[in-house]
Amino acid sequence: MNTDRFYRHKHKAFSIIPIVLAVSILLVSGCRKGPQLPHPDVSGIEVDASIHRFDEALMAADGSNYREVMLAMELQDSAFFHLYTGQILNMRPYGDSTFSLYDTLYKYMVADPYMIRLYDSTKALFPDMRSQEKALQKALKYYSYYFPEMQIPSFYAYIAPFVYQVVVADEVIGIELNMFMGKDFSYYSELSANLPQYLVYRFDPDYMVVSVMRAMMDGSIPNKGADGTLLDDMLAEGKMMYYLDLMLPDLPDSIKIGFTEEQLNFCYDNESDIWKFFAGEELLFSTRNQDRQRYLGESPGAYGMPEGAPGRIGIWVGWQMVRAYMDAHPETNIHQLLLMTEGLDFLQESGYKP
Repeated sequence: MNTDRFYRHKHKAFSIIPIVLAVSILLVSGCRKGPQLPHPDVSGIEVDASIHRFDEALMAADGSNYREVMLAMELQDSAFFHLYTGQILNMRPYGDSTFSLYDTLYKYMVADPYMIRLYDSTKALFPDMRSQEKALQKALKYYSYYFPEMQIPSFYAYIAPFVYQVVVADEVIGIELNMFMGKDFSYYSELSANLPQYLVYRFDPDYMVVSVMRAMMDGSIPNKGADGTLLDDMLAEGKMMYYLDLMLPDLPDSIKIGFTEEQLNFCYDNESDIWKFFAGEELLFSTRNQDRQRYLGESPGAYGMPEGAPGRIGIWVGWQMVRAYMDAHPETNIHQLLLMTEGLDFLQESGYKP
């Protein structure tokens, strides 16, 4: 990294904190507690959080029975089988024979030495899904509480050549186990060119339920699209984060947003200066895709901010904005919140000004 270029864009709102003060702030932030989030009584709500082991059923096939095994899987779990073969693996039958798809699936997944080793690794870390199912069940109860009209999808665990963490289709959600193996998983280092460290950090079992719950809301939060400002997009991202607050009220903020503790502490310790940066540069009203990518997209750091500022920092600011609004307007429910799209009006009504 060219550090001269990096600091040349450093905003005047950021100042160097004397080291004694910095240590004091870190000590305080280490004990910082998050906002008091609602914990409605969901004990009477019943949900099915079973995670079907599609990976086990598939990899149990062998050269003598794989067609029969795959036919049974397709008949039993048709929606996910077609999602897996068509969208995730991009496999299609050729000619008039359905068996051609089974042959391809067997050759490139079940009998492939690389995939066999990958499956053995995932099976060792996830011999069962009881821990994940327990956490998912708790989140789904909150989901059913806030969205009683919504159907709970079926969940499937699978392996693939590092395609998605979570994939969604009608009534099914797939969880790619090999994308939640922990940042030190050896396969990730082999894919380092396509999997930078700031992404790999979130390839951990702790992030699985967060990813699933995000997927359940993906595409359901209205936004103004290309006509919106950075502020409008920050609001949309902040609403997603507040939704996660409601679904996972006991989960640390760092896990919800995917920041390290150090990155999260940077945000809280410098909240006022971060806000001055966005307001002072008039970034809030920018409609440039470049600014959306710089402050909402995946990146190792925040453009123009000091070292330690995480990428996607605009999402964190939007989150605090939404939290401030909901604190100021406790009568607002999640459905009303999701329909609000005017960023400037929302900001003014939130009273957010750290």
